[in-house]
Amino acid sequence: MMVNGKMIKKKEKEYNGNKYDGEWKNDKREGKGIFYYNKVDKYDGEWKDDKVEGKGVYFWDDGRKYDGSWKNDKAEGKGIIYNIAGNKFQGIWINGKQ
Repeated sequence: MMVNGKMIKKKEKEYNGNKYDGEWKNDKREGKGIFYYNKVDKYDGEWKDDKVEGKGVYFWDDGRKYDGSWKNDKAEGKGIIYNIAGNKFQGIWINGKQ
């Protein structure tokens, strides 16, 4: 697939018990994809230069989830975290911390 004149490929790759299924550019995760951490937690969202970057949702195995902005593999900017009871907490994250 071509995006802005650049070739983006979609493929699945497994390593160290983790799995990534999504788009690649120059052998790096780029675009949209799902990353499964040890087949338990998962991130579903955008990637840039092999890092979590843009909009995405992180799901923990206990039912919690964070839905929001990411930068350099960390929650950054506006986001909402949902606890296991379904309550939501909206806020601003900086460098992975609320």
